[in-house]
Amino acid sequence: MVAKIQDVINANFVLVEFQLLRTSQDIEEFKNAVGSDVEVAGMGLFANIPTGRAEPGYALNLRKDRIALELSPPRSAIGMEYPTREGLARLANVACLAMASTSNESDAPQAFGFNVEMVFDQDSGKPASRYLSDRLFSSQQIGNEDWELIGGSGKFIFNDGGTRWTFNVEPRFNDENESRVFLRVNLHKSENRLPDKEEIQGSLEKAWDEIHNFMDRLDRSGQ
Repeated sequence: MVAKIQDVINANFVLVEFQLLRTSQDIEEFKNAVGSDVEVAGMGLFANIPTGRAEPGYALNLRKDRIALELSPPRSAIGMEYPTREGLARLANVACLAMASTSNESDAPQAFGFNVEMVFDQDSGKPASRYLSDRLFSSQQIGNEDWELIGGSGKFIFNDGGTRWTFNVEPRFNDENESRVFLRVNLHKSENRLPDKEEIQGSLEKAWDEIHNFMDRLDRSGQ
């Protein structure tokens, strides 16, 4: 059996408890530096998970680059839709320009992370939920003896020398009849600092490589 990637649908870089481009002057500086049209998409409310409060923020779109910035005090996320591995360098560059254009840059986030999401198809002839349950849980008796395991999804968290990797895998759109699989990886660093361009690009590329490796290992586990 061979898993076939359909799309890498998103890659992003996230700063926790840190807002980029806080003022109109910051935004103008970013517009002048980024080398692409920037659309201010307007205000919205973003959930501050630790406090439970909704706080105001806004979004910027670089449509030519398929890059969006969602900016609020709880969280700043810079993401690219349908990226290529080569395109991650542009995403890292835009993130660094946003950081450099932000006033009071001496502040630092509580943590930061990198995410990549993909969709792949598989040729087992079974729905994705059964494909996943066969690989993740079939060797363990986790239900009653007279129950048949017919589906599943999973979340896996790994520690890598202080860096945390989280993988989420489930049927696409959580549709029990869907053959395609949705897979997300998060690379999380609980460090009170802003990373530089080399670290951002390198971490995005590492997350890109690891999500593909995870897919391959998952698919081979059914052989």
